[in-house]
Amino acid sequence: MYDLKKLQKKELEILIEVHKVCEKLGIEYMIMYGTLLGAVRHKGFIPWDDDIDICMTRENYDRFLKEGVRYLPENLKAQHVLFEKNAPNIFIKIRDVNTVFLQEEHVGLDINHGIFIDIFPLERIKMGRISSKIEYYRRVVFNVINSCFDWPYVKRIKKPISVVIGYFIHFVINKSICLLSSRSDFISKEDARRKKLDLRGDDYCIMGTFNKAFCKHSLFRERALYDFEGYKFYGPKDYDKVLTYLFGDYMQLPPKEKRVTHKPLFVDIEHGYAGDEITLL
Repeated sequence: MYDLKKLQKKELEILIEVHKVCEKLGIEYMIMYGTLLGAVRHKGFIPWDDDIDICMTRENYDRFLKEGVRYLPENLKAQHVLFEKNAPNIFIKIRDVNTVFLQEEHVGLDINHGIFIDIFPLERIKMGRISSKIEYYRRVVFNVINSCFDWPYVKRIKKPISVVIGYFIHFVINKSICLLSSRSDFISKEDARRKKLDLRGDDYCIMGTFNKAFCKHSLFRERALYDFEGYKFYGPKDYDKVLTYLFGDYMQLPPKEKRVTHKPLFVDIEHGYAGDEITLL
């Protein structure tokens, strides 16, 4: 068990530092997804939420990767394949190296496991019913293949047909990929593809990974400040349109059975652990 309020406080501290860096360098970011919903509906965290999400347009995202990470305080590290070869995600996590937030699917993975916030790029894609759906499913397939690199993730799958697919991807497809290159190359090539697509894309984007929410990319050009846990952070100016795309009737609380966290295996807000120590937990 862990103290959710203390975890949220640590994540808020990370967000404050990222905000400072972005203000210093003129990099535009926006709180997004459940964090934006929390700001609008609760003036802070959704009471049962245990993460923070922010987004940047691809131009700002690349600037943050190139310049912003250098200005983070010493205890904060950007987890991305550019800096950490075993990083399992195509987006950025800013982790506090003096803490632990161990997720079941990452057990045994030689990465930093600190408490984190997520930074996602908002990229332009080609507009059109067919082309947008192709791009959406292409990203879904990428996410499934990438997730199945991690054996603990595959072991968590419950549905029989999904188990078969997960085992096939892990033992056949992913092993084949590793023979040709590496997981980091697999992620880097997909990231480069999305970056090129953004350069020639229309005023259109996908808002979610496993969420068929499409909207105009220009919706994220105007920002406004929102109250969040006693601080002010930037979000999209037209929050109503964004949250409606993502959640529908977003002011309606979900049923209790859907008020869940990431369910980490282990959390330590006061101490960090080396890779071999994490394996023994």
